[in-house]
Amino acid sequence: MQENQEQMSRRRFVSQALKGAAVGAAAWNLPIGSADGAAPASANDERGGRKSERARMKLGLVTYNLAKDWDVDTIIKRCEETGFEGVELRTTHAHKVEASLSGEERRAVRAKFEASKVTLVSLGTAFEYHSPDEAMVRKNVDGTKEYLQLARDLGCRGIKVRPNGLPKEVPVEKTLRQIGESLRECGEAAERLGVEIWLEVHGQGTSHVPNIRKILDVASHRFVKVCWNSNPTDVVDRSVKQSFEPVKEKIGSVHMRDLDDRDYPYVELFGLLKKSEFEGYCFAEIPESTDPVRLMRYYRALWELMVSVA
Repeated sequence: MQENQEQMSRRRFVSQALKGAAVGAAAWNLPIGSADGAAPASANDERGGRKSERARMKLGLVTYNLAKDWDVDTIIKRCEETGFEGVELRTTHAHKVEASLSGEERRAVRAKFEASKVTLVSLGTAFEYHSPDEAMVRKNVDGTKEYLQLARDLGCRGIKVRPNGLPKEVPVEKTLRQIGESLRECGEAAERLGVEIWLEVHGQGTSHVPNIRKILDVASHRFVKVCWNSNPTDVVDRSVKQSFEPVKEKIGSVHMRDLDDRDYPYVELFGLLKKSEFEGYCFAEIPESTDPVRLMRYYRALWELMVSVA
């Protein structure tokens, strides 16, 4: 029987990406094994009293866009079927996990995840603080605080927020300072609730990592961290190391796209995350599919392979 176009595309995706993992390991001088060149350890091995790096990095799913139309039960079922360990629920999507939930509804959502094998890690909000309109900034800061409380009630580790550009009529440094000061206020609320804020490396101009670093320096708060977003602008001379270094100690979560992208050195990224002892989730942020379970299984297998060679 002749394969349809999507099946053929998936086969090419896997074939190319598997080759890319091996090529990437050679291209970045990453031996088959750990990032420091030592022999690979199993998930149960310990070195110096610590679990292996691979055991600490986990695979998760961003519900934008693949799962945008799924309810909570479907998200849990499909993540369990495919071995995805955690999820970032994008707000405004069909799962309807929003600040408008009552206390009883919040407890019900939390109970569903706690009874499953899937961790509700974070909420993916679109709150942003770059606008020259002071009232708009205040609305976003107040909204951030509402979703921090929701995250606390649901047992989440964090919420994702973002910068979303640099207004042309405002000096860049002023906007970066405004974003940082807004995040400091939100960070104080986050600390009281025990929930982190993960600033997505996002937006025209604000996705430039040196600008993210300036924002972090202004915010100057231990509960304000970074959501690494795997942007093309991270890559300098075929490497992400230069971009990664300034924020490596502040990464709270990672967003990934299609892993067969030859222009983005995912093998190197995973090696850098290992070396920085990253303990969080790498979330797949991928387009929707007519066969999502099959796609997720392929994605997990490829991710595990690429992490193992990093």
